[in-house]
This record gives sequence, C-alpha cells and structure tokens, in this order.
Amino acid sequence: MDKISYTKFEKMLESEYRERLNESKRIDEVGNTFVEYAFKLLSMIKPDVNEALLEELAFDPDNEKGYRLHEHLRRAFEEELENSDLPAILERMAKAALHRYQHIVKDDDRTEVFRKAP
Repeated sequence: MDKISYTKFEKMLESEYRERLNESKRIDEVGNTFVEYAFKLLSMIKPDVNEALLEELAFDPDNEKGYRLHEHLRRAFEEELENSDLPAILERMAKAALHRYQHIVKDDDRTEVFRKAP
C-alpha cells in the first residue's frame, strides 16, 4: 500500500509557522507555537478532530522526535501515523521548533554571562 502524503498541508502552514517560531522570544512560546501549528495540521487532515485532544500534543525537546502524542491523540490518528508521512512532517516541525528553542537558550545563557560581568 502506498503511503499517503500530507506535505501539501505542511507547505500551506510552513512559512507562517517558521515566522511565528522566529518571533518567539521565550522557550514556552516555542512549545506553544509548535502545538498550535501541529494541531492545525492535524485539523487539516481530520477537520472533525476534537479540540480537547490539543492537550494530548506536546513539544518535547528531550524526546528524540521532538514531540509527544499522548494515547487518545495517537489512537485518533493511528492510521495516518502508520500509513502516511505525518510522523516525518511532525518531526520536521519539531526540529524547527527545537532549533529556535536552542537559539533562545543560547541567547539566554549569553545574556546571563554579560549580567554577571562586574
């Protein structure tokens, strides 16, 4: 069976998503932006997805994929996660968020060093 592709949805969201990530000044904004746009993507795939499942999606910089889908959301998208490029798209989105996250952390560390200088 051929895999289904959702890259057209990814492309529709990509520039706005990257712009919002680049505007993020705090670490929590990065996570919120990832969750918002990943959920927009999921809503494009399944327009009737329950918004309560938004709580089941998380940006996770410590996870190798960069995100976590909790059980109910995984079950709601089980077929798409197994038979499409959805996991790869979510990983790309998480990777972009992780890049911004690391940039903010580095800037905060650098600012902290300057504050400590006499």
